[in-house]
Amino acid sequence: MKVFLYLIVLALAVSLPFARISSAENVRVRHTVIAASGDEAPSGGNYLPSSFSNARVNARHEVTFDAVVGGPSFATGIFVSDGNTTSAIAFEPDSLTNPFITPNGEVIFDVNGTDISSSDGKSITPLMRDGDVAPGGGTLTLREGTSARNDHGAIAYVAFVNGSTATQGIFRNDGKQTVAIARDDIRAPTGGSFTLLGTPVMNNSGQVAFFSELSDGFGIFRGEGGGLTPVFVTNQSAPGGATFADFGEPTINNHGQIVASASLINSTIHSGLFVGDGTNAIAIALQQQPAPKGGNYNGNFFGRTKLSDRGEVAFNAGLTGGTSTSGIFRGDGEKTTTIALRSSNAPGTTGTFATFRDYLLLNDGRIAFIATLNLGVGGVNTTNNMGIWIGTSDEDLQLVVRTGDVIGGRVLTRLPDFGVNNQFDMNENGVLWVGTFGVAKAVVYSRVLGE
Repeated sequence: MKVFLYLIVLALAVSLPFARISSAENVRVRHTVIAASGDEAPSGGNYLPSSFSNARVNARHEVTFDAVVGGPSFATGIFVSDGNTTSAIAFEPDSLTNPFITPNGEVIFDVNGTDISSSDGKSITPLMRDGDVAPGGGTLTLREGTSARNDHGAIAYVAFVNGSTATQGIFRNDGKQTVAIARDDIRAPTGGSFTLLGTPVMNNSGQVAFFSELSDGFGIFRGEGGGLTPVFVTNQSAPGGATFADFGEPTINNHGQIVASASLINSTIHSGLFVGDGTNAIAIALQQQPAPKGGNYNGNFFGRTKLSDRGEVAFNAGLTGGTSTSGIFRGDGEKTTTIALRSSNAPGTTGTFATFRDYLLLNDGRIAFIATLNLGVGGVNTTNNMGIWIGTSDEDLQLVVRTGDVIGGRVLTRLPDFGVNNQFDMNENGVLWVGTFGVAKAVVYSRVLGE
């Protein structure tokens, strides 16, 4: 039965091939299909519809993705493409997932959920293996799905520690050595002990930030392998006179600034969004604070926020008391710009925004986001109610792609769901996304052209 279904999918792929380049009507965007179900893989065999769980793009427009390949034998692979030529970085029966590509084309990926390796296209180098010796004693077992990577090929990850006084820790490897960022057998700089270590984030300087549950509260810390800097901790005074209680997952920029949502006590304001560097903290948005175009923030900040190197934060917030109930914004603590509001017109369509999914932020202030449209408004139905938009504000938003668009002879039927692996990425020139086209899937790079 599996072979029969595979042949049906392959036949459909052959009869309706994806063109390599096509343009969406009335939109200055060029879509390049990087890989699609049914395409022949450079390793042999064909990409299956279950492929493309993860895809990333670098500044040189090189794309890496994982894929399941069928043919003489089933296997998984990590691939790199420049839009014209695709090569296999790794290909084997093991589970190869979660690739990340650096600016120079090095690819970092997970193996079986227990190891992390890198490849320069010629050879594969292990960065972390199950059973590696832990700095400070013991051996390491990767906690699956907890790794961060940076543009210099370093990784940071959470691991269980065996045979030691520690049970868990956060570690960083730069390809030469592994250093401990935090271990739960070493006290936090605030005096408590670590009881839970969250998934780390890392910048290009190798600074690692993470959320932690502590024996006496919660905190967000930053470290490089020596001491830790507390950035936000329970009972610390927050800007505006409230007190920090708990925190969401952090994001870090290349200057070591960290953004996180926080719950607050000792105030009529119960939550907010803050940027801190371990010395100073500023409020980006607070519950009850007026939003730029009406209504007030209701205190719900959805998903992990994004932070640019200019200190600007992109965030998705709930609203109350206005004409909209949520929106995407960009702010730096002094000025906040509206990017899109729920129930407002969705540029490039006659519909209105319903919900916002994932979003991305560039250093120049542009934000790309996935959104759904309200059914029954402006001719919107279940076949055309999802899209990707990009812009610096609600005044220059541009539609990149929408379900119902025909790309290379096939109709786009679905865009990535919120938080589903890494199926949505961005560089200075365009947006990378994994789309569904009926029974097939494809990795597509949509280049946004200048005026």
